Amino acid sequence: MKKIAFTIAFLCSCFIQAQTVEKPNGVEPPVQVIKVFEKDFPKVKPVWRKEFDGEDNDQLSYEADFMINDTSMTAVYNALGQFKVLQIGMKETDIPAKIKEYMAKNYPKNNIKRAAKMMTNENKVTYEIGITINGKWVDAVFNKEGDFLEMVEKD
Repeated sequence: MKKIAFTIAFLCSCFIQAQTVEKPNGVEPPVQVIKVFEKDFPKVKPVWRKEFDGEDNDQLSYEADFMINDTSMTAVYNALGQFKVLQIGMKETDIPAKIKEYMAKNYPKNNIKRAAKMMTNENKVTYEIGITINGKWVDAVFNKEGDFLEMVEKD
């Protein structure tokens, strides 16, 4: 009986810790997520969002939107506080030449709406170039060398 009570108490404490509280200006992530973010980006005040990712949209992640030196960034963490991705906004002038050439050749009528450099927790670097095609938002994804990888339709 003591084991059952202990197990229930433990599970309840885990559940309470993992819950988030909606705030008028965003989301308050779990303490473990905030601690890791503050270690990664000291003195930065983000606006938090929560998203569901994965093939079945069943993986909860917390996204911190913030600015450093006039550059917009988004850091993504899972619910346990593990860093997943850093998205660094780019000006069109900062897009590598090989990517610009590919976009001009293959999508000459589609203006670049957004560009970002993505860095994962595994030190993988990609570039995402956002455009609209037939009214749908898509990202052209390139590897760190500027080689085209795929087009990803966004919501």
